[in-house]
Amino acid sequence: MRSHSLRCPDPGSRSQRRAVLLCLVGVLLLLAQSATAQTITRGPIVQNPDALATTMTLVWWTDVVGDSTVEYGLTTGLGSSVTEPQAGSCDIGSAGTCHIVTLTGLTAGTRYHYQLKTNGVVVQAVSSSIYFTTFEAPGSSNDLFFTVIGDWGEGRGATEEQQISDLQNAADPPLIMTVGDNAYENGTQSDWDDNALAYYVNPMKRAVFMPALGNHDLNSVGAANWVNSVEIRMFELPENSPEPERYYSFEHGDALFVVTDSDNCCGSTQANWIASVLAASTRTWKFVFLHHTPYSCANGFASLGSDADVRNTWGPLFEQYGVDVVFTGHDHIYERSIYLDEFLIGGGAGSDGLGTTYVMTGGGGAPLDEDAKVDGSGPYRMPFFFSPREDCYWLTNGCPAGPSGWCSIEQYQYTSVRVTNNTMTLEGINNGGSVFDTLVIAKPTPTPAATITPTPTVTVTPTATPTVTPTATATATVTPTATVTPTVTPTATVTPTATPTPTVTVTPTPTVTPTATATPTATPTVTPTPTVTPTVTPTPTVTATPTPTPTVTAGPCGFSPLPGCHVPLEPGKAKLQWKARDETTKSKFQWKWSRGDVDIAAFGDPITTTGYEVCIWDENADVPRLTASMRIPAGGTCGASKPKPCWKANSKGYQYKDRDRQQDGIGTLRLKAGPAGKASVLVKGKAAALPVPTAVGTQLLFAQDSRVTAQLVSTTGNCWEAEFIAPAAKNTLDIKGREFKDKE
Repeated sequence: MRSHSLRCPDPGSRSQRRAVLLCLVGVLLLLAQSATAQTITRGPIVQNPDALATTMTLVWWTDVVGDSTVEYGLTTGLGSSVTEPQAGSCDIGSAGTCHIVTLTGLTAGTRYHYQLKTNGVVVQAVSSSIYFTTFEAPGSSNDLFFTVIGDWGEGRGATEEQQISDLQNAADPPLIMTVGDNAYENGTQSDWDDNALAYYVNPMKRAVFMPALGNHDLNSVGAANWVNSVEIRMFELPENSPEPERYYSFEHGDALFVVTDSDNCCGSTQANWIASVLAASTRTWKFVFLHHTPYSCANGFASLGSDADVRNTWGPLFEQYGVDVVFTGHDHIYERSIYLDEFLIGGGAGSDGLGTTYVMTGGGGAPLDEDAKVDGSGPYRMPFFFSPREDCYWLTNGCPAGPSGWCSIEQYQYTSVRVTNNTMTLEGINNGGSVFDTLVIAKPTPTPAATITPTPTVTVTPTATPTVTPTATATATVTPTATVTPTVTPTATVTPTATPTPTVTVTPTPTVTPTATATPTATPTVTPTPTVTPTVTPTPTVTATPTPTPTVTAGPCGFSPLPGCHVPLEPGKAKLQWKARDETTKSKFQWKWSRGDVDIAAFGDPITTTGYEVCIWDENADVPRLTASMRIPAGGTCGASKPKPCWKANSKGYQYKDRDRQQDGIGTLRLKAGPAGKASVLVKGKAAALPVPTAVGTQLLFAQDSRVTAQLVSTTGNCWEAEFIAPAAKNTLDIKGREFKDKE
């Protein structure tokens, strides 16, 4: 910038004094003009490259060169300041126009107001709405709040993108995470300035911004040249990985945040880093952020579907190390999975009680894809009429905004996450500000160690070989969540990669701990050996869970429908469909009970003890007759080719899955708890094992206008009921899948 030299005449005569006064006024006007000319051209952006609770970095750019000053304090009165000299070079912009100031010695979990200056001139004035909040101290139990956006930097006057930004600005999260595709189309500087940052000016003045890379963010340079991308050069991100800023992690209170680059999936360097970071963390909550979703049921011309490489390479790590939620994007809709347990430790297919939940939040501003297609078999993906069908078994149900209640939602949205008192509440919020999905994960307060009574020591292998001396039978009492006391067999093998501390439940929303009893023949007495300390991960844990046997059967349906059952709060929403064919391989059955109000405790514990029975009552001449019943036993292993536990706990309840449909033809039973119309039950079955409706005496099956009652009865005495008006059947065995509507 060219400098100017001004000199006013010495005062002498009256006319000279007037000249001096006019000269001074001119100087002041010139200085004022110079001051107003210094403006911010980009930013401010709140960053934390040190990934610490006691530091924060402010980044901005100006239209003039100069030094950088941040004045800050606990009130708008400020009181402290840090000044950095003019930058000799800038990764983005001309030398001296970029400004990066790091504040240290801050207090964790504290709001600080700030003001920015360049060359001593205020370019961002202090106000009650200009502040940042430091991270909570590692391990702190204080509340957390952050939002997640994906596929958002669309620009081109995107009204929806601005609405999503404004909603977050009003919600005021201290932290904004992204799952990539932040700057369309190619991640250039103009894409960032015009299509992304221009829409987030206000929230970025307060929220720490932590982005993940997406494919569009690297289009201009290529994935292999990520280090030269605008995203990496412009932001100040943590450098605590083998490829600094490309992927990184940080702790915030009692939560671990892991941001990955799925454009680089699935090299061993990043995979090994992910495993080491997750394994080493002792935080209660673990969140992962990546772009290419491993599970997608999106449809439409531009949808991309599931990324099998990400699923098969990183999925086992997320399950093994107890990641609570994996946030993804890539397809431009919102989806939420069930609690997925698909991999064994080491990566093999199978269920071992360790799992995670996936949330795809790709509706931040880019044009939307289509949600899942649904038919009698459930949700599926088939983007083109000639595409192969892909059944989306991973989708959870219970989202009224989705097709048939499936959590696949074609809306612009962001995701809000709050952690309070060991409970995480996740909400999908659309661009109109409406909450369309809620996930609650509750965890018990961790205790220092499991209670072992009275004397026996559980042998930990491998390391030392204990000497077992037969004595009186004793039991080791493990106290995980609810007051459940399983009996542990004499030798409990603890694998260092699995969590041996039975103080945290595996399941997300309800804390579910299977109960089973095994009677040892001897109490192991361990001779003095070195103490074995396996790697501890205090998130979802593997407790000593004996394999349950499917011997518990549901209670009989009885001679008439049970009274006092749970019924839908809103009539006309339950559905019953039945194709009862003579050619039984084509028989199909589906019953959906929805819009209910059910506490999760009503479902009992189907993983080990609570069985169920579906009862179909056909009323003729005001006398209900049991025409069919189908049992769903507790526990058990399903799948001849790939055996897995039949039952799984998910975030809101339980799911039974038997692809072979060995038990009365039932392949699926989903039990979802929820208040005020959010609870639902879904039963699906087909093929030869499905029972055929049986008429009693001279009764005409499903006569015109007769009442049909469907009930699901549990062995604990709870039941769910919906009533239907039957249409006239074509014949006594074939009702052609007619949908019976709720009786008004």
